[in-house]
Amino acid sequence: MDKDKLLETFWPRLSRIASTYEAIPQLQQELVQEMAMAIWQSLNSFRSDSSVTTFMYKISHNVGVGHIKKQVKQVKTTSEDYDITAVSSIEQGISNDQQLTRLMNAIWQLPVIQRQVITLYLDGVKQQDIAEIVGVSENNIAVKINRTKKLLAQLMSND
Repeated sequence: MDKDKLLETFWPRLSRIASTYEAIPQLQQELVQEMAMAIWQSLNSFRSDSSVTTFMYKISHNVGVGHIKKQVKQVKTTSEDYDITAVSSIEQGISNDQQLTRLMNAIWQLPVIQRQVITLYLDGVKQQDIAEIVGVSENNIAVKINRTKKLLAQLMSND
């Protein structure tokens, strides 16, 4: 198993996953690095109980949850400490980017478990694998996806 190739292929997904746990771009990049390091270190213990992609999602999920726990314990840093407006103004130049920004803003309004599930779903992960990653039943995942999609539609229509 070529760790470099696996991480290179999974890298864009890491960025999307990190964006569900951290709103500040600079901290997102740090979280991506933490996730990549955790995956790198854990690949040697991969036992083929699931697909390698599911295994990497699960590690990323666990690192993201750990990140949130650390953030709760630390003094809050406001987004004003970072230059988010410069990034936002560039992204808003194209219609697709505007829709993506609206979607991410709506996703950020969801509780953490719904953010995790919908991000994995939007990333094309099968419900069975999402259930394994998050640690709930597949039926529960189907219900969460359905409810979250309705809630996202409602949040985006209120924009």
